Amino acid sequence: MTSRPNVLLITADQFRFDAIAAHGNHHVRTPNLDRLVSQGVTFHRAYAESPVCVPARAGILTGQLPHRNGITSNGTPLTDGTPTVVRELASSGYHTQAIGKMHFTPVRASHGFDRLWLSEEIPEAAEEDEYLIDLLAAGMDHVLEPHGIRHELYYSPQPSQLPAHLHTTAWTGRRTREFLASRVHDSAPFFCWTSFIKPHPPFDPPYPYYLWYDPLDMPDPVRADDELGRLGYHIHNQHRVKWTHPELDVTRIRVLRAYYYACVSHVDAEIGRILDQLDESGLRDNTLVIFTADHGEYLGDHWAFGKRGYHDSAARIPLLLSWPGTIPDDAVSSALAGLTDIAPTVLAATGADPGGLDPDGHDLLPVATGRQESVRDVLLGQYHVGAHALYFAMNPRYKYTYSAADDRECLYQVGSDETTDLTGDGRYEGDLTKLRNALIDRLARDGYHEPLDDDGWRRYPPPGPHPSHDDREARGRGRQYPRWKGPDDLLRSYGGSGLDP
Repeated sequence: MTSRPNVLLITADQFRFDAIAAHGNHHVRTPNLDRLVSQGVTFHRAYAESPVCVPARAGILTGQLPHRNGITSNGTPLTDGTPTVVRELASSGYHTQAIGKMHFTPVRASHGFDRLWLSEEIPEAAEEDEYLIDLLAAGMDHVLEPHGIRHELYYSPQPSQLPAHLHTTAWTGRRTREFLASRVHDSAPFFCWTSFIKPHPPFDPPYPYYLWYDPLDMPDPVRADDELGRLGYHIHNQHRVKWTHPELDVTRIRVLRAYYYACVSHVDAEIGRILDQLDESGLRDNTLVIFTADHGEYLGDHWAFGKRGYHDSAARIPLLLSWPGTIPDDAVSSALAGLTDIAPTVLAATGADPGGLDPDGHDLLPVATGRQESVRDVLLGQYHVGAHALYFAMNPRYKYTYSAADDRECLYQVGSDETTDLTGDGRYEGDLTKLRNALIDRLARDGYHEPLDDDGWRRYPPPGPHPSHDDREARGRGRQYPRWKGPDDLLRSYGGSGLDP
């Protein structure tokens, strides 16, 4: 056994911070994540700097904020060859393995991984997707959309068309266990990124998980009536693209939440099997396990669905670190943390040379081991650019956002239900100004002047009226059809939406 630790990074897509029972949610069953919570440190104030899939993953890989690595939306993929934490680990002798959803463009971009076993949401071709290859070999070629029906049913709860053992969640867990078993007699340390697609919509748990939760037992969404009048541009966009509605019936939302939690419990079951494999293989004591998510999910909170926002529902993420003998058990930290902290933390744990990396994130091990209380005073973030940009800054007391599309600032108290915007209340003007200045000063210091002018934020012409969620236009509806089988003119007959998937 090498003295250099292995690293197992487990992510679950669109996984809310509060979707773990040990985080205080008595509505959900997550015995295995609860077990991981008890075996390490939980960062209770961890956020996605950019709450959408591709930028969040770019933050993990580069350790850099979006304005520095240039990845601000799902339409701006990380260029293969960019310095990544995986590339530096591979250079220092680590075997590097990717399993599950990576969301790379091109799909086989390595970013430093020695091997990729992929399960992507909308594969272009069967031969590019290991999960789809295995599914077809199991005789399931009649299931055109194995990850759930998207397009019109994207936010319609639906049982999976597959048995549990053939679902992407089970496949990702099984492939991870096979990888871990193969490393028992290998002297080289490993870095493995296991990435579950779920609970990302469609919420399609297989039997028996979709029977685990009664919608009548689900919590109602967190929202206030006066929030309806101040929904932002991106929330309106998401309603149109995802076929949802700001005033969706609360009964439907309860069903959505039940199926979301069922997906969570399925992921939790597979994580439990992975942890068991680590124990049985004798690898656990020398493995740093990290569990996190790329972002959260609104689930009707604040009259919204999806992500692309900085409310806790969409941007606050679980971040658990467990390393026997190094990180104490059952510890909690309130330090502000983000996905950009993963790369420097892994580099510090492994002793790998940072090489070409120039991260904005911080090594979290001093906090995780109790040697210090925090790594930053202010956490910053950004989604999209120009007239569509959304900016974020928070400290331990307040959260600030600025939407260029709406030319609107918001201020929320950290730890509140975030239904009350403190902007305009003179008692908080100083706090708002401090966060705004911290964000603008950092952008200017890094030479990112595009969103700035002499008075602060640059004002753009409005990108257009808020998209209507109740029109009958097909264009821009965000229908995402399967691509691996069937004629393109049928699958793409409605055209692309021009928005992020």
